[in-house]
Amino acid sequence: MLISVQGTGKIRVPVLLGPTAVGKTDLALQLACELDMEIISCDSRQIYRGMDIGTAKPGPEQLRQVRHWMIDIADPSEEFSCFRFSRDAEAIIRQRAGIGKRTLICGGSGLYFKSLCEGLGPDVEASPAIRGKYWEQARLRGNRSVFDELARVDPLTASGSHPSNVKRNIRALEVYCATGLPLSELKKQARPPVDIEFFIVVCVLPRQLLYQRINRRVDDMVKNGLMDEFRGLREKGHDDSAPGMQCVGYRELFAVEKNEADFASAIDTIKQNTRNYAKRQTTWLRHQVQGLDLDMQQGPFNQAKKRIKEFYKIL
Repeated sequence: MLISVQGTGKIRVPVLLGPTAVGKTDLALQLACELDMEIISCDSRQIYRGMDIGTAKPGPEQLRQVRHWMIDIADPSEEFSCFRFSRDAEAIIRQRAGIGKRTLICGGSGLYFKSLCEGLGPDVEASPAIRGKYWEQARLRGNRSVFDELARVDPLTASGSHPSNVKRNIRALEVYCATGLPLSELKKQARPPVDIEFFIVVCVLPRQLLYQRINRRVDDMVKNGLMDEFRGLREKGHDDSAPGMQCVGYRELFAVEKNEADFASAIDTIKQNTRNYAKRQTTWLRHQVQGLDLDMQQGPFNQAKKRIKEFYKIL
C-alpha cells in the first residue's frame, strides 16, 4: 500500500525543523510513537559514527523505540554532501511509503532539507586538490579570505552563507573551479520531487530560553564523557582535517589536546559556538523556510499531532 496525500497521489511527509537544543528529538519521538512513523534524521552531524555525545544523538533506547534513518552512516573522516543526503532520503521516503510506512523528517540542517524539497542539481565530483588548496588558504589567511573569494565568484551562494561556514564555502568554490559555473547557477537545474508533499513545522523558543537549554546540554555532554569520546575518535585516527571533527563540540577540544587551552575554557567556547550556530540556524529558517511556527513552550505535542493528523487526513 502506497501512503499518499488524499486527492493528490503524493507521499505525505511531515517535517520538524528548528535550531539545536530546541527539543525536536523528544517531540519527534512522541509523534512517531503516537502516529506510527519512522524518523529520517536531517542532521549533518548525526550522520557520523562514533560522534554520539557531542551531537546529542538519540540514545540506544530511543533508537530501539522508533526506527531511525540517516544516522551513523559515515565515518568522521568521510565527506558527506547535500546531494547524497537528498538522494538517499528521497529513496528512503519512497521505499518506506511503498510498503505502507510513514516517515517523519527531523533535524536542524536547513541546507540538507532544502536540497531534498527543492530537488537535486548536478552531482559535482569532489576534488581533493581544490579542496586542499582552500583549506590551506583558510589556515594561513583566515576563513574570511575564503568567504570573500566565494562572494566574488558566486555572490548569491555567499549571501546565504557566513565566513564561519568554511566547509560549505569551500565546497561552493570547489564546484565553481571544477565546472566554471557558480553553485547557485547549477542549483537552478534542480527540480523538486513531484511525488512527495512536505508539511513543515518550525520549532521555536525565545532566544534566552534556547541559550539556557544549550548551556545545560553542553554541561550534560561533559558529564556524559564528551572528552573521552573525543579521545576515542582521535585514537581511531580522525584528526582536525576530518569533516566530522570540524563540528562544534569537537573542533574546540583540539586546543585542549595541544595544551593551547584548558578544558573549562574549551567548554565555554563550545557553549558560545553552539549559541552562535543556533542563532544562524534560526535566522536561516526564518528567511528560507515557509512553515508552521510551533511554540515549544505551549504544549507542542498536541499542537503538532493535530496539524499532522490534518495533513494526513486522519479523522
